[in-house]
Amino acid sequence: MEQSETIMLPIDQQTIVAAADYPDPLDPDEAGDVAVTTTRRGLIRLALAASETAARFEREAISHDPVAWMLAPRRLFGGLSAVDACLDQAACLRTVLLHGLSMGLDAEPHDVDELIDHDVEDDVREIYCDADDSPPALFSPKLFTATLECRSELEIVQRFDAIIAESMSDALVALKYRHGADQVGELDVREGFDGAAPLAEALLSDALSDMLTQISDAPASPLARGLSVSVEQRFAE
Repeated sequence: MEQSETIMLPIDQQTIVAAADYPDPLDPDEAGDVAVTTTRRGLIRLALAASETAARFEREAISHDPVAWMLAPRRLFGGLSAVDACLDQAACLRTVLLHGLSMGLDAEPHDVDELIDHDVEDDVREIYCDADDSPPALFSPKLFTATLECRSELEIVQRFDAIIAESMSDALVALKYRHGADQVGELDVREGFDGAAPLAEALLSDALSDMLTQISDAPASPLARGLSVSVEQRFAE
């Protein structure tokens, strides 16, 4: 297997591969440079992915260069780099979730996609699958968010959830499926998203908060389809 196809290299070796595959951005353009055709939306996705990567590396004091991460091949993108993959909506969303949820520096695509395509929302997604790829007029999806902070003698648990559902009752059913009936009564569940809420600020990255704000404003948009986010942290007392 050629080195450029290897996606399980240590990060320092991945950086060497990436440096060989990409031209120096500080050099002048050359006639032989590869042209990439994209849209303004694609460029914004790439900027979002790069911003979230850098923010996480700074937030968690990760010593590796975020640009090197963006240039190295990743399992998350089927062996492509983030620079090549994140013009696409799915890859951009995977990047936001990987870093926003601190899931490591790489992951299998299906492990991240499970956070988007949770089984409990299967029937909701089926409603979206019309021939024209738009939600029917009779269906009105909404974003619901839930927070939990509980203390015991052993630990403090903080949790944030976000799901797409048609009604509060549907949201409660999904949360019951996710966390069990006992905890549903302890959750603070509301329609929409408040990025200034204490637990949202404590648990979510800026990029994930921005994405949820967009979804709250347009819950029928393609970005919202199948959304299922759960973030939890525990502290020992």
